[in-house]
Amino acid sequence: MKFCLIYNKNSAGGRKSKFIKKIYDEIKINHEIDLFETTSIIEASEIIKNINKNNYKRLILAGGDGSVSFAINELIKNDIKFEDDFAIGYIPAGTANILQAELGMTKNIKKIAKTLTSNNLSKTNLVKINDRYFVLMAGIGWDAQIVQSIDTKIKKILGKVIFGLKGFEKFLLMKNDKIKVSINNEEILADWILCSNSRYYAGHHKITDTNIFEEKFTTYIFKDLKRMKLLYYIYLIIRYGNLEKSKSVITKNISELKMDGLNKQIPIQIDGDNFGSSNKIIITSSDKKINLLKAA
Repeated sequence: MKFCLIYNKNSAGGRKSKFIKKIYDEIKINHEIDLFETTSIIEASEIIKNINKNNYKRLILAGGDGSVSFAINELIKNDIKFEDDFAIGYIPAGTANILQAELGMTKNIKKIAKTLTSNNLSKTNLVKINDRYFVLMAGIGWDAQIVQSIDTKIKKILGKVIFGLKGFEKFLLMKNDKIKVSINNEEILADWILCSNSRYYAGHHKITDTNIFEEKFTTYIFKDLKRMKLLYYIYLIIRYGNLEKSKSVITKNISELKMDGLNKQIPIQIDGDNFGSSNKIIITSSDKKINLLKAA
């Protein structure tokens, strides 16, 4: 079996190089594997385009959650066809690493290598947002403001700390534009929408009972986001692992929702990365699936 390992050196400021190399060496003992260290999406995109041409059966991505999201979208965009046993593997080398929790991965080198060389794979549910797909979550509004305000150079140095600092800044200077949310025949004015395909959010904090392998996603609609309410929401996540006890948060398990910025551009983040802004957003279930390797 032939492996392609792409290491996004921009993740975690490139501090995981030795860790990645040890996993590479472990896999290399019994398998053919090529290691590519990339510093731009252009480099990574070219490698992914040639996955089939080079007969790779495993695409291993070392980086953050966004690295996996990017690769999956590149595979779909280029309409790459692969065999049923093709799978994506993940090495947690980013900031939040929510996917690490979803896949049951540890940071033990031998255990990671064992998972990546196994056949323990499952098809992940992919959710479509406009012309892209996400694996974990999409945030429209408040949390996307935080993601978009972070300088990538500073993120490399400070890691998770910068999310805390910027989150506190946006908490103090909270300013939300209303978003019109349309679900079936219902319309709701909201300050923030969070669509979660993952059990976890903001690190390894449980937020819902779904997971990336189930064919559904949970949508939280925050009608009136204020500082004190946000603190209450954080308490609910830490204490109960969901937001169901809040009367000001609408929870929906639906297959489609539409959002309108009411003539304003709405900031968006998908899988923890900046997805720009748009005044029209459609999120829907999709029939796209891809195999992910997970810990036994």
